[in-house]
Amino acid sequence: MRGAFITFAVAMLLALLSAIPANAFCMFGCYPTEAHARQIFENLLKQRVDKPFKIVEFKQTMAERLEMHATGEKGYEIFFNGRVEFPEGANLECKPEAGKFPEGCSPSSHYVTAPRSSDPPGKQYIAPGSTIQFDEEYRFYEAGSGWKGPDGNVYTAD
Repeated sequence: MRGAFITFAVAMLLALLSAIPANAFCMFGCYPTEAHARQIFENLLKQRVDKPFKIVEFKQTMAERLEMHATGEKGYEIFFNGRVEFPEGANLECKPEAGKFPEGCSPSSHYVTAPRSSDPPGKQYIAPGSTIQFDEEYRFYEAGSGWKGPDGNVYTAD
C-alpha cells in the first residue's frame, strides 16, 4: 500500500511539473549576464564612435530584477563600470576650435552608451590616446524566452 501511494505521489508530481512552462522553474542562469552587458557595451560604443577602441576593463557592480507595476512588464538591470582606451581618439571632426564645438557635436565630457533622453546630444570628441571611464546601467525587458537589451537585441541564457 505504501509503495502504491509513493508511486501515485510521484506520478502526480511529474504530471504537475510537465504542465508548468519550463521558464517558471528558472532559478539560476535565467537572467541577463555580465557577458551580455559587455556585448551591449561594445555594440553601443561602435554606434557612438568612429575609430577603433579597446575595452580594458568591464565589471558588473550590481544587478536587480524589476517589475513595472503599471504594466506588469518584467525587467532586469545590470550596473557596471567600464574603462575604454581610444588610441586614435574618436569623432575627431568634433574637436573644438577656440572653445567652440562644430555643429552637431556635443560639448559634454560625460560619456554614456545607454540611450536615454538625458544623453548629451550630438557626437562627442575623444582625444587620441584617451582612456574613458564609464559608470552605467543597462535595463533589459523580458522578451519571450529572452531579454531585450538597450541595443535592441534579444539575449538568452547560455
